[in-house]
Amino acid sequence: MRISTLTIVLLSFLCFGLGPVHGQVDRTALNGTVLDPSGAVISGAQVTAEAPSIGVKRRTATNTAGVYSLPSLPVGTYNLTISKEGFQTKKLEGVVLRVGQVRTLDLSLDILATATEVVVTAEAPTLQQNNAELGLAIEGNQVLSIPLNGRNWTALMALAPGATNTGEGNQNSIRFNGRSRDDNNFTLDGVDATGVKDPRQEANLRLNISLDAISEFRVSSGLYNAESGNGAGAQMNLVSKTGSNEFHGGLFEYFRNDKLDARRPTDFLGKPPFRLNQFGGNLGGRLVRDKTFFFVNYEGLEQRLSTTLTGSVPSEALRQQVLATSPALRPVVEAYKPGTARTSNAEVDTLTAVGSQPWTEKSGMFRVDHRFNDFNSIFVRYNVDDGRIDELRNALLETRTSNFRTQNGVVQFQRTFSPALLSEIRLGVNRSALRRDTNGTFGEGISISGLINLQPDRNEVEIGTSYGLVPTLTWIRGRHTWKFGGEIRKIDLVLADTGQITTSFSSRALFVQNRANSVSFGSALPGVKSLRPYYFAYAQDEIKLTRTLTLSLGARYEYYSVAKTSDGRGRVFDLERCSGFCAPGTPWYFPDKNNWAPRAGLGWAPRALNGKTVFRLGYGIFYGPGQIDDVNAAIDSIPENYTLSSSDQPLLSFPAAQYLGQAKSTGVSARALQRDRREGYSQQWTFAIQQELPMQFVLQTAYVGGNGHQLFGRSFINTIDPVTRTRPYPNFSNVDIKTNDGNSSFQALQISLTRSMQRGFLWQTQYMWSHNINDNSGAGDGANRMISACRRCDRGDAPWDLRHTVTMNSIYEVPVGRGRYALRNRFLQAVAGGWNLNGVFTARTGMPFDVTVSRSASSLPDGVVSTPGRSAPAQRPNFVPGQSLYAAVKSPLGWLNPAAFAIPPSGTWGTLPRSALRGPGLWQLDLGVGKQAKLVERHTLEFRAEMFNLFNRAQYGKPESNFSNLGTFGTILSVVNNNPTGSGGPRQIQFMLRYRF
Repeated sequence: MRISTLTIVLLSFLCFGLGPVHGQVDRTALNGTVLDPSGAVISGAQVTAEAPSIGVKRRTATNTAGVYSLPSLPVGTYNLTISKEGFQTKKLEGVVLRVGQVRTLDLSLDILATATEVVVTAEAPTLQQNNAELGLAIEGNQVLSIPLNGRNWTALMALAPGATNTGEGNQNSIRFNGRSRDDNNFTLDGVDATGVKDPRQEANLRLNISLDAISEFRVSSGLYNAESGNGAGAQMNLVSKTGSNEFHGGLFEYFRNDKLDARRPTDFLGKPPFRLNQFGGNLGGRLVRDKTFFFVNYEGLEQRLSTTLTGSVPSEALRQQVLATSPALRPVVEAYKPGTARTSNAEVDTLTAVGSQPWTEKSGMFRVDHRFNDFNSIFVRYNVDDGRIDELRNALLETRTSNFRTQNGVVQFQRTFSPALLSEIRLGVNRSALRRDTNGTFGEGISISGLINLQPDRNEVEIGTSYGLVPTLTWIRGRHTWKFGGEIRKIDLVLADTGQITTSFSSRALFVQNRANSVSFGSALPGVKSLRPYYFAYAQDEIKLTRTLTLSLGARYEYYSVAKTSDGRGRVFDLERCSGFCAPGTPWYFPDKNNWAPRAGLGWAPRALNGKTVFRLGYGIFYGPGQIDDVNAAIDSIPENYTLSSSDQPLLSFPAAQYLGQAKSTGVSARALQRDRREGYSQQWTFAIQQELPMQFVLQTAYVGGNGHQLFGRSFINTIDPVTRTRPYPNFSNVDIKTNDGNSSFQALQISLTRSMQRGFLWQTQYMWSHNINDNSGAGDGANRMISACRRCDRGDAPWDLRHTVTMNSIYEVPVGRGRYALRNRFLQAVAGGWNLNGVFTARTGMPFDVTVSRSASSLPDGVVSTPGRSAPAQRPNFVPGQSLYAAVKSPLGWLNPAAFAIPPSGTWGTLPRSALRGPGLWQLDLGVGKQAKLVERHTLEFRAEMFNLFNRAQYGKPESNFSNLGTFGTILSVVNNNPTGSGGPRQIQFMLRYRF
C-alpha cells in the first residue's frame, strides 16, 4: 500500500469516527443469548445494564437470533435487567465486568405467571469463549491487597500466564511467551503509556502510577485480537479510578526500616541503613449527581539507602609494580582507593564501601468524568511523576544522578448513536524527560579486566514525547460485532550527550606494561530531535455462529515510518551502497510497508458439557517497533567517534590523547543500520481448554507456541580479515551495525487455576513449562554475537529461558465479624473480625548464562573488542571434553568446574556454546496480615504487616563467570536483587496504615 493512500484511509477513519488501536483496552463488554424455558431464542427482549454508582445505563435488545451485545462499557459492577412481554422479568445483580473482558451471560426467561420480578445474584465463574486471548485481569481491591515490595504496579505483570521474571520483578525483568522486554506495550485509559525511547519504561523514566489510582489492570499475554498491537509481547492495560455518586477517599502510609530486615549474603559490613516512606491520599466523588464525577490522587516516596558495594582494586603490590614499570599510569593507580581486604590473588584486593543513595519521587493524578446524557460522555485525566535518583556506580562511590519528569494525559469523548452503533475519540499525550549526570573519580573511562571500571564524566539529556489521535467505532449487526480502528501517533525524541575518552586493558599483566587493548574518543552530541510517526489500522469481527460457537477474525496493518531529524542532521553509513557515509539527506533506511498481521480465534462451549467447558484455538502475527534508539544509528554517527585497537597500534598505551591523530587516520568508528531492515514480528498460536470447577474455580490448560523473525540484534562489519589482517575498507575501523536478522522459537505448557473474589476468597495460580531458543534476543535484549559473521553460531537457549515457573497470589478474608458471612456479632468483630491474609508465591528454575574470557584484539580472528557504547560480544572459552561444567557439589563457594574450560589459542574462537550454563533457582513467599476496624459508619482504619521473602531464603544471582579471573571464578558474589525493593531480596518487613471513608 502506498503511504499516501494509507494516509487518506486513516484520515477517512477520523472523519467517520473510526478509531484507535486500543478501542476496548480500557473498557469491557457483555453479550449473550436470551432463551425461553424450552431452549428457543427470544428476539426483541429488552436488556438494560446499569451501574448506579457511576450513573451508567445502557440499553439494547436481542436480535432475531436472541443475541444481545453491550460493547464499550466502563469497568465496574452492573445490574442486568431482561424483560419481554409474556415473560417474567429477570434481574441479575452484581455482574462484575473486568477491563478488556468480553463476558458472555446466557439467560433464560420463564413464562409469565404472576407480575413479579426475579432477582438473582451473579456468582458463576467467567469462562472466556469469545476469542483465544491469554491473560489475567487484576481488580482494584486486589491491586491494593496483595503485598508488593515498593508499590510498583509493574510487579503485577509477573502474576499473568506466560510471564518470566529474571530479576527484581518489574518492567525491566519481566517478559512474556519468549518475547523480549521491549516487545511489551503499555496503555493507560486506552492511550500510549510506553517509554518513548525504550518501551519497557526504564527505572529512571517510569510512569509511577499510584496503586490507589488504579481501578483495574489487565495483562494480555498473547493471542489478543487485532485491536491491540505496537508490540509482539504482552499488552499491559491500566484503567484509572473515577469518582462516583458517593464520596470516597483515604490516606495511607507505608513504612520500611532496616531494623526490620534481614541481611543479604553480600552485606559483609552488616545491614546498610535504610528508610522508605510511601505516603499519600485520594479523594473521589460527584460534582453533579449522576452527571459529573472527579477523582484526585497524590503519592510521595522518600527513600534513604546506604548501600554496601564491593569490587576488585589493585593490591599494594600491584600498585608498586605498575608505578615502577609504567610511571605514566600513576593518575590511574591513584584513582583506585586502597582495598579493605586481601584476596587469594596477590595482585587484587577487595574494596568494600558504604554510600548513600537517596531517591525522592512525587506523583499525582486527577480525573473528571461528565455524562451529558445517556448518549454522550467525556472524561479528562492527567498523570505526572517527578523524581530524583542518586545512584552509586561502584565501590569507588562514583555517582550517577537522574532527574526525571514523566507525564501522561488523555481526553476522551464517547457517543452512542444507537444500541448497535457507538464511537469514541481520544487524544493522548505521553512524555518523559530525563537529565542524567555521571561523575567519575578520574574524568576519563578506564577498563581493566578483573578490576572496577572507572566511569567517565558524562551528561545526558533524553526527552521523548508521543501524541496520539485515537477515535473508535463499534457496530453490531446480527451475529456480528464489528470494530474498526486506526491510530496516528507522532513521536519526538530529543537527545544530547557529552564526549568521553576511554582506555581499556584486556589483562592486569598488560596494564602493568601499559599495553592498552583499545582507546576510544567520542565527541559531544549537541541536542538533536528525532521524528518518527506511526500509522496503524485494523478491522475486527466477532461472529456468534451459534450459542456455543464464536469466531473472532481480525486483520491489522502497522507502518512505522522512516525516522529522521527535525533539521536534517544524521549521518547514514552504508558500505555497500555508499562505500562509507552517504550524502546528506539520504534516508536512514528503506521503509517497511508490508506489516500485515492477521488474527483468528475460535471459542466453543459444547452443550453436551453444560457450558462448563470451553475449547479455544487461536493464531496471530504480531509486529513491534522495538526501541526508537534501534533505528537512530544516523544520530549516533553525528559525533565523530574514533577507536584505535592494539591490532592497529601494537604499542597502544595511556594516556590516550597522544593517539587521537592516529585514531583519526585509522578512520571514524561509525555506527550503521541494516538499511534493508524489516520490523521484527512473531507468529503465535495456542490451543486451550477451560473447565469450570466447584467453588467458582476455573482451570485452564493451554499449549502456546511461537516463532520470532527479523529480531533486532548487533554485529560488526569491516572487521579484520583473519588471513590478510587487513580491513575491506581501511578508511574505517570496526563498524557497529544494528541488524534485524534474528530468529527465535518458543514452546510452552501453561496451566492456570483461578477464582475471582467470591465470599472473601480470591486465588490465582500460574504454572509454565517452557523452552525458548534464539540466535538473538530482540528489542531491548539484542546483543552482539561472538563471531560477527556467524549468526547461527550463537543459536542456543535464550538468556531468559526459564524451564519451570510458578506464581500464585491469594486474598483471604477471615469470615468472622461485621460485613463477613459468618459469626457476625460485636464481640467476635472486636476480637477476630476484619482480619485478612494475602500472599504472593514465586518460584523458578535457574537462568542461563555464559562463561566468558578476556582476550586482546590481536588474539581474536576479527580483532573486535569492546569499546564504550559499542560493546563487542563476550568471548567464550574452549570446552574441555570429558569434564563436567559444574562443581561436584554446587554451592555459592563453587558453582563451576574450572577444569572444564580453557583459553582458546590466539587466532581461534572459543568452542563453548552460548547459554551453556545455569545459575541457581529462586523461590519466595511474600505474606501480608492485616486487620480492618470500623471507626464509625463508612469510616475504617486498616493496619497491615507485609513480609517479603518470609523464610529469608538466600536468592543468589549468577556465578562469577569470567574465566580470566580465576580468583573469583565460579563463586557467587551477587544476589538476584541488590535494590531495596522488588523481589529477590532478603526478608524485609513493611508496615502499612490506611484510613478510608
